[in-house]
Amino acid sequence: MELALGVILIFMSIVHIIYGERMQVDVLKKVTDDTILIGSYRVMSLQGGILLFAIGIIYFLSFLELISLTGIAAYFPVGIVLLNVLSVLIVTLTKHMELLKVTIPQFVIFGIIIALQILVIIN
Repeated sequence: MELALGVILIFMSIVHIIYGERMQVDVLKKVTDDTILIGSYRVMSLQGGILLFAIGIIYFLSFLELISLTGIAAYFPVGIVLLNVLSVLIVTLTKHMELLKVTIPQFVIFGIIIALQILVIIN
């Protein structure tokens, strides 16, 4: 399961960065020439992608038995992903309900990822 999680999270990180840069930044550039806004979005997109990449690497290294997450450290990766998902959910439900229909596939994917992370902790 750790290998699957590592691969899925690394793949998701790449998609996150490419989608953010190629799709959303391009649309944002057509709407505004505010370089601060565009730059801020780029930073946030990259941060999210790097975060997913780092967690994916942790699971991959754990699968290879190069590192071991014991005690409370075993909960950090799932906690980080949960915080990320909860922040999207809170903003969506409180400020931008229109995002709900486009984020449902992401919530399903991250629900599966979180379930796998919990299974790794349990086993």
